[in-house]
Amino acid sequence: MKAIGIILGTVGASCFALSVALANPGMLPQHPGYPAKGKSPVTGQSTANDPGQSNAVGMGTLQASQGHGTKAAVNDTSDSNRARIQKSMGAGRLPQTDTMNTVPINPAGATSTVIN
Repeated sequence: MKAIGIILGTVGASCFALSVALANPGMLPQHPGYPAKGKSPVTGQSTANDPGQSNAVGMGTLQASQGHGTKAAVNDTSDSNRARIQKSMGAGRLPQTDTMNTVPINPAGATSTVIN
């Protein structure tokens, strides 16, 4: 039983190492990064992960970063529930709406600790 675990672990680790070694660098996203000016003194290879990319500065970088917001992060003002809000009650509190106080709310522990 121990030998099977060792064999399966070795095969799994080998498959993982092989998949990392054969990864396709062409599938990496093309983006501006830090320019690759440095080279390794031992092998002479580039020390950056993305050699040949332009430096990430300027208005183009800022405009590109603004386009990566998700739908959840965007403040959607066309939501129909926003029209129901009558008064903001401050940070951390529910706003006053047109249907406020139609459903009674039990405070925590009001009936849960009552013994019949």
